[in-house]
Amino acid sequence: MAYLLGLDIGTTSMKCALYNADSGRVVRTASRPTPVNHPQPGWSEHDPLELWNAAANCIREAAQAAGPDLNGIAGLAISSMAEAGVLVDAQGQPLAPVIAWYDRRSEPQAAWVEQQTGVEPLYRITGQRASPSFGVTKLLWLRDERPDLFSRGVMWQPVPAYLMARLCGQPAVDYTIAARTLLFDQHSLNWSAVLCETFGLDPSLLPPVYPGGTPIGRLSAAAAAATGLPPGTSCVLGGHDHLCASLAAGGHQSGTIVDSTGSASALLLLLPRFLPDPALAWRSYACYAYVLPGLFALKGGLKAAGSAIEWLARQLSNGHDIDYAKLEAAAAQGAGKRAGPLWLPHLIGSGSPEGDRFSSAAMVGVQFEHDRGDLFRGMLESIAFWLRRNLDDMRALTGAEISQVRLIGGVTRLRLLSQLKADVLNQPVIVPLVPESAAVGAALLAGIGAGVFSSPADAVASLRYGCEQIDPIPGHVDWYETMYQTIYRPLYDALQPINRAFTAMRRQDS
Repeated sequence: MAYLLGLDIGTTSMKCALYNADSGRVVRTASRPTPVNHPQPGWSEHDPLELWNAAANCIREAAQAAGPDLNGIAGLAISSMAEAGVLVDAQGQPLAPVIAWYDRRSEPQAAWVEQQTGVEPLYRITGQRASPSFGVTKLLWLRDERPDLFSRGVMWQPVPAYLMARLCGQPAVDYTIAARTLLFDQHSLNWSAVLCETFGLDPSLLPPVYPGGTPIGRLSAAAAAATGLPPGTSCVLGGHDHLCASLAAGGHQSGTIVDSTGSASALLLLLPRFLPDPALAWRSYACYAYVLPGLFALKGGLKAAGSAIEWLARQLSNGHDIDYAKLEAAAAQGAGKRAGPLWLPHLIGSGSPEGDRFSSAAMVGVQFEHDRGDLFRGMLESIAFWLRRNLDDMRALTGAEISQVRLIGGVTRLRLLSQLKADVLNQPVIVPLVPESAAVGAALLAGIGAGVFSSPADAVASLRYGCEQIDPIPGHVDWYETMYQTIYRPLYDALQPINRAFTAMRRQDS
């Protein structure tokens, strides 16, 4: 019996899935909160040792389900938030906390990066625009603000590279994680010597890079003791969490777009080649190598999606535990028939397609008659409209035919949101019933690297999970088409001058 482990390091929680490759089912999942600290307002950090301990305990708990077949665990791979990383010294010890991907302290470094390269030249190399989320801006922040620590650093390790080093002594990243440093050349599929020289960084600071599914090393005795796994277990490269999840969800199929929404939202459409189109850059789309060879992902994103829903739910719960079922039921009362309020869901910038990281969230159309169900539904509707806006744009920019939309991630637990997406798109949406799809996607890559599967197609075919299809409600389609065209589409442009004024005032305050 062949078991595989997929460890997913998410923004708010980490999960480990033990996958039985013979039955095509997940045997057990284990989870832990992703440790995070806030040392001062606006800062978010992860302690590297706390991350490792939580990951090791997560692996141990999931692996226990193998029982006497523990030696049958053939491989382990990691799916992870992609941009956060840690600078280590010559002994591999962290020199500073991991700056969270959503921490905004490196805004000045992001602006400097774009000044040094220009938007379009940077995109032609990396397939992305500069943002404080990317690894390079955090590394440059350390160089600017903590030169004492930077001078002792010998390698910048994205989170999965750091954990891989703890597991098998070999730090390495796949193409998808490397891409999110903003130092990776999508043409050569290697670190960009041009960008390293432009930013004054030594390429030796960066870990080795290989395709997803590449075996990197064997589990060390120390890591075996920490995780409960057999020494010598194969350690394999996984990838960016959203892309690993799309693999498990069937997103590798032609004409399929995957809406992967947890704390953030990522829309993924696979392409046969890299598209270094400046029009994509200005709309904040990313285009970079996929976890499978020979494919590239066109990615739209919204940095606050599930986290925006949770934030609002907390505000509406008056200090009590969040009861999502009650909020959904209240919100559903007005679906397709009650106008307003509606949100502009820009709690951490606009994401795609506006490409405005200084845009702020807003709620419009609220009146005394509205209750908390209306406020909650307005947020869900806005996220459904954001999806529609991006799909319209992706079709126009690429000419791609999008035959189906698949929804994955934690927010699929909100059935109302999935229904709203079907209504707003006026087409069925598919919800794959694969549990913890990012962790399972990593497990499939582990199976490829460990030789359990002969090919990626063989790996995906091993899954024995079905899908739920959610059809649009005919009576809601015209209602939401009108709201989309007359309210949501003009909303960003109408509020942009106000958001610019807010940005100017915030800069004066800082």
